Amino acid sequence: MSKSKKYYYTYSAEELFTKIKTVYNNKYYNLFMNSLKWNNLTKEEEDYIMRKLWSMGTIAAFNMKDFGTVYAPYAVQGYGLYDVPTDINIINERNIPGFPINPLKVNKDAVIGYIQRNKKPIRDIVDYYVTRLAQVEMVINTNLELQKIPFLIGISDTDTKNAQEIVNKILNNEVVVFANMEEINQVKALVNGAPYILDKLYLFKNNLESELLTYLGIDNSQIDVDKLAVDQINANNQMINNNSQGYINELTKWCEDVKKYLGTEISVETTQEPVESIHQDMDHSKSNMEDKSETGGTL
Repeated sequence: MSKSKKYYYTYSAEELFTKIKTVYNNKYYNLFMNSLKWNNLTKEEEDYIMRKLWSMGTIAAFNMKDFGTVYAPYAVQGYGLYDVPTDINIINERNIPGFPINPLKVNKDAVIGYIQRNKKPIRDIVDYYVTRLAQVEMVINTNLELQKIPFLIGISDTDTKNAQEIVNKILNNEVVVFANMEEINQVKALVNGAPYILDKLYLFKNNLESELLTYLGIDNSQIDVDKLAVDQINANNQMINNNSQGYINELTKWCEDVKKYLGTEISVETTQEPVESIHQDMDHSKSNMEDKSETGGTL
């Protein structure tokens, strides 16, 4: 008798986890790159500055012969009284000829800027949330896979026909299925599916994404607003505006210093519209209703 062929299901949790993180990292990298608009910069300069703000949280500007104002990462060589960098070395990532070799004086030969008050990269906080999101996605995937596992029915070879008839009746949605006690004992189903908690997992995932979008200063509607009080919604909207304006304030100061010390005028603005509070919307709706009431309009 020939041996039956065995099939093995290969599954790499580590590979899937890495793939999920890559997808989320790319998603939020693109959202960040599109969240700010720069003026008086080339496309290459804008892209380079944004990439460094994402990965390093800071960037230096200095003037270089034949190039004008140039932007690059740096290493601090000295600090002043209040922990403010006074001297920096420019990092020549691509070995471009003409880059300064000696340290540059900050706010004289070079200007440094940050995107956050904590002087940290945007990627730091994004990495935390992306890891958490990937963990939730792994749990969701496990639940989905468990839901696909069929019923397991233990029978002998001689009972296959009777068992198949009973299963067919069940799958055909028959309200009543008649079987003798021996057949009932023979056909035993093991339900392998886990409790169906996907709705709660998706809600948790959406809340994580909402927190991250809020941190990035991007308007979002991931949270079920119907379950939140107006004050909670307005508090979230305030955080969105505060974070977005915080990035603009830091970078605007850098742009002003670039013009003051290097003579190059650049500016930055957010691509996001300020988020209005629910109270403002309610007041606007109330005003419209009053206007229609006074003119005899239909409400």
